[in-house]
Amino acid sequence: MDHKLQVLATKLNLSTAQLQQLMQGSSVVKYKKGSFLMQNGELAHQLGFIIKGALRTFTINQEGEDISFLLQVDGDFFGDYECFLNGVKSVWELQTTATTEVVLIEKQHLYDLMNQNPFWIGFYKQVADICFLEAKRRIEELLFYTYEQRYLNLLTNRPKVIEKIPQKYIASYLGITTQSLSRIKSRILLT
Repeated sequence: MDHKLQVLATKLNLSTAQLQQLMQGSSVVKYKKGSFLMQNGELAHQLGFIIKGALRTFTINQEGEDISFLLQVDGDFFGDYECFLNGVKSVWELQTTATTEVVLIEKQHLYDLMNQNPFWIGFYKQVADICFLEAKRRIEELLFYTYEQRYLNLLTNRPKVIEKIPQKYIASYLGITTQSLSRIKSRILLT
């Protein structure tokens, strides 16, 4: 088994044979920093998994502000799941924030696998659950936590995000300016 894909196999408890089946209709792609994997108005025919690197899901609002919704790093799934599931055009942009290597899983291949073997229905449900829980966690964060608590949650639970994603995107994700983020970081260092 390719050691790069071991993280995907481990995360989803795939055997070597199952990983090989999945990869028959999937591809490993390496993107440069700043590459767009999806842009507003496109359709999604793939879900992705980050082998190594970082990306953000964002939009530009009506005031022209860049709003980061998700920040994802090694071992995370990504994609516009609503678009993938329902065939609607995406309202999100996905952009790498570092050199990033991903597995792109083709929708039709995944559906073909599900028709061949019930194992893949469980696999699909597991991926859907991961995507749902990530979105739910993000919504709860926005509703229930202060900016400082959101930053502390990132620091504690997702330190790779802090390491790999530029501060301006972290500030946008938190809903604050980079200056406010600097003040929060300074307060945390003093405590």
